[in-house]
Amino acid sequence: MLPLSLGGASSVGSGHRELQGSLAWLRPANIASAVSVQRRALVSWLALFVTLAVIIGLGHVWLRLQVVDAGYRLSITRQVIDKLEIESHELTLEAATLEAPNRLEEAARARLGMVRPEKGQEVVLP
Repeated sequence: MLPLSLGGASSVGSGHRELQGSLAWLRPANIASAVSVQRRALVSWLALFVTLAVIIGLGHVWLRLQVVDAGYRLSITRQVIDKLEIESHELTLEAATLEAPNRLEEAARARLGMVRPEKGQEVVLP
């Protein structure tokens, strides 16, 4: 243990004062300064929330625009598909008409001068 003369009470008190002096900047000097700090913190949080709300709002608008655009593209694609289905049906009907045996026989007679073979003209191949 140290004798009281070496580490007297005056040195202990001065250390406490030095510690209080070094931490003085942590405490506001007056009430107005504390209110100002609180106001700055409140404004900072408010700015953060407003910025976050604007970002969320812009994201929502962008997403809705993407949905509307996809809807338009889907509608146009559906119209194209319907037109192609109608055209396919018409082409199938036209192909069936052109491949009809009566039509082919008529075209062979008119364009190529072909006739049906007589009974003796047919030859059966083995």
